[in-house]
Order: sequence, then structure tokens, then C-alpha cells
Amino acid sequence: MKKIIVAFVAVLSLLTACSKNNDIQIDSNKFGQVKIKFDHIVNSKKLVLNDYTYSNSHSEIFNVTTLKYFVTNVKFTKSNGETYTVLKEDSYFLIDAVNAHSLNPNILIPEGEYTGLEFNLGVDSLTNTLPVEKRTGVLNPATNGMYWEWNSGYIHFKIEGNSPQANNPNNSYKYHIGLFGGYSTPTVNNNRIVRIDLTKAGISKVQEHLSSDIHLMVDIGKIFDAVHPISIQKNPVVMQSGPHTFIADNYAQMFMHDHTHNFQKIVQHEN
Repeated sequence: MKKIIVAFVAVLSLLTACSKNNDIQIDSNKFGQVKIKFDHIVNSKKLVLNDYTYSNSHSEIFNVTTLKYFVTNVKFTKSNGETYTVLKEDSYFLIDAVNAHSLNPNILIPEGEYTGLEFNLGVDSLTNTLPVEKRTGVLNPATNGMYWEWNSGYIHFKIEGNSPQANNPNNSYKYHIGLFGGYSTPTVNNNRIVRIDLTKAGISKVQEHLSSDIHLMVDIGKIFDAVHPISIQKNPVVMQSGPHTFIADNYAQMFMHDHTHNFQKIVQHEN
């Protein structure tokens, strides 16, 4: 009998905990944290910089020495279709594979249950044409190596590495993808909107003083093999010429929602 009572109490406690998490009290005037975690892989392998174990559909071997891209204009959608747009000035992030802190940007949004995440991969035309003094933080053109001085525009996405198939010094390849539509002269626009459905792997439940951690797997292999097959041998360098729009189409397909951890304790890190 004692064992039955203990088991009953354990089950009751579990059901109570689940009920508490599933029946949260929402106050849209309060804000909680969302952490978006970018976990880089290449096909099914974890990305390790300088590791020479990756290949594409052309059977070309390559490594990755540099990986950077802008995530901007972040939005969240609720199940009723309501959208919360993060303040623009709080919505610029530079994801850099060598900077672990950059891989987990934090955002404050109103309490609620969110079923969708949207962001722009790149830097939009309005931001590209802001006065320089208004471009601070990761947008500072003088830092991060993500701005074309000669072309007056941000590099949305940058990947560099080496491949035996790249006919360049040190067998290097590099793809620097920019172009935002142009200012006085129209150009192509390689910004890409990424929309992620959170319902299949866990919606984001945002509560004050807690963190909802949205874990995204980012498959860098898609750069070469998503919508358009890209050969390193044929295209060792892509900037303003070459298949930059094809690569932009490909990098829009890199992101997959893996899971969400809700009601996480917020850990304060010392600077």
C-alpha cells in the first residue's frame, strides 16, 4: 500500500507540473526572453572549422574556415495570426562561427505562445542606406569585415574555406554574397526571408523572468546543394559576379527547427 501511495503522489506531482507549464498565465504587458540557438552542421556532421571532412553533391571535398551572416528584422507569430515585430534597433545580429556568444542571440518579447519565427537573412535596403552614424554595433561598417567599401553595401553572407577542387592559391574558395536592390542604381536583391514553423517541434512559450530557447539546426551543406547545385571547381569565388542569387536561394534553406526548451532559467554571464 505504501508503494502505491508513493507512486500515486509521484504521478500526481508530474501531472501538476505538466498542467502548470501547459496552462500558463499570459500578460502581454510583461516581457520574457527568447533565445535563438544557431547550431551549425554540414549535412549530418557537426561543423568544425578547418575540418576537411565535408563534401557536396559534386563529390568536392571542402572545409570551412570562415562563416558569418546577418540575421535581422525578427518577427514572431502567435497561433491566432497576431505578429510581434521586434524593434528594428534590437533586431540586428551577426552570427559568426568563431564567436560562441553570437550563436545564441537573446530577444525580449511579450509573454505568449508563439507558433512561428521569421527573420531576414541579410541587411535590408533601408538599413543599407542609413546615415553611417546610425549604423552601430554589428552594423558598424568599419568592423566585422561584412561591408563592401567599394560597393557601399553589406555582405549578407560570407563563407570561406579550402577545397582541392578550387583552382586558386591555397585551393581557397570564398562566397561573399551581398546586394540589396540598389540605391540610385537598381541591383538584384539577395536578402532572403526565412520563415520557421515552430508547431512541429515545440512552440515557444514566453514567460517573464524565464527563457524560451528555440534551437535551430543550420545546415551549411545547403549552400551547395539546396535549390541550385553549386560546384566549387566551377565557382571558387562568388561576389558580385557568378551565381550569387543561386547561393542566396540556397542559404534561405539552411534552417530547420529542431526543438524548443521552454521555462528555462536565465543564466547571467559576466562580461
